[in-house]
Amino acid sequence: MVSIIVPVYKSEKTLRTCVESLQRQTETDIEIILVDDGSPAGCSRLCDELAEEDPKVCVVHKENGGVSSARNRGIEEAQGEYLLFVDSDDYVEPDMVEELLRHIGGKDIAICGYHHHYMGRDVEKTPSIREWSGAESFLVLYGEGYLNMPWNKLFRRDLVGRFDESLSLGEDLLFNLDYLRKASGGIAVVQLPLHHYIQNNTGNTLSSKKRSDKLELAKRIWREASGFYRELAGHEDRSGIINARLIQEVLDDVESLPMDHGRSREEKLSSIKAYCQDPVLQEVGCNVKLTALDYRIIYTCMRHGWKGLVYDLSVLRVWLVKVLYTKDA
Repeated sequence: MVSIIVPVYKSEKTLRTCVESLQRQTETDIEIILVDDGSPAGCSRLCDELAEEDPKVCVVHKENGGVSSARNRGIEEAQGEYLLFVDSDDYVEPDMVEELLRHIGGKDIAICGYHHHYMGRDVEKTPSIREWSGAESFLVLYGEGYLNMPWNKLFRRDLVGRFDESLSLGEDLLFNLDYLRKASGGIAVVQLPLHHYIQNNTGNTLSSKKRSDKLELAKRIWREASGFYRELAGHEDRSGIINARLIQEVLDDVESLPMDHGRSREEKLSSIKAYCQDPVLQEVGCNVKLTALDYRIIYTCMRHGWKGLVYDLSVLRVWLVKVLYTKDA
């Protein structure tokens, strides 16, 4: 059986769509665990209604503790041999569980692609490699962004650890790296986009909210990923891929600043200045190859310390993205 763990918090507008996509799975040996993480009454009631409608759905109500706390509680409640995590504002393909089970076979984890929904567009993303072959496969999947999240993976329950509830950034990658260290049975790569990731473009998502410790957390992720690669390869990453991911994390935050309406321009410029002056970012930036043009332009300005220009370019980028995405929609 596959236990599907869904952390729920203030998601009454999307939860039914999410759960219905799980109920339509072609693989029927599943349980759907809704972990109500202290949601307001309306969302909490919806969880109970969904459970009353379908015996495969069960609900756990708990005090608010964050998404990691909710996932950990789901792990404790799970009865299945396998675990799948799905966020309550996302949904999945009808054959997601079936395909992941088919590919995992005797291996310890299956990793698939996904649909990225953003500003009205659906971008399909699938891993560029077919098989896992150690250190170089890690670099590919890490560089392409398939290892940072838990929701595109099928795990064996007896190997999973716990999410670090003290972190608000990077806890998913740390959970995954801990698991991969135990995955001696092998890793299956599924070149299919089976999960639908809905990215909120309002500036209100967790990743876009202000975190005074975001840079330190990003550097911790970088150190952990570098250490994991070193364990696999026996040497440091010479490709610059892991360094590039750190810089991209920073640039993603910088490019989201215009949508953060909770901070003044001066506060945003102060954040950019901190990035510009950070010695680790300065050192790491000497060995990165950024493919996206906007990344290259903005990071060049950051390396020169031109914080005002960096912010103005980020504002321009947000405007261009909205125009282009609206035109294509």
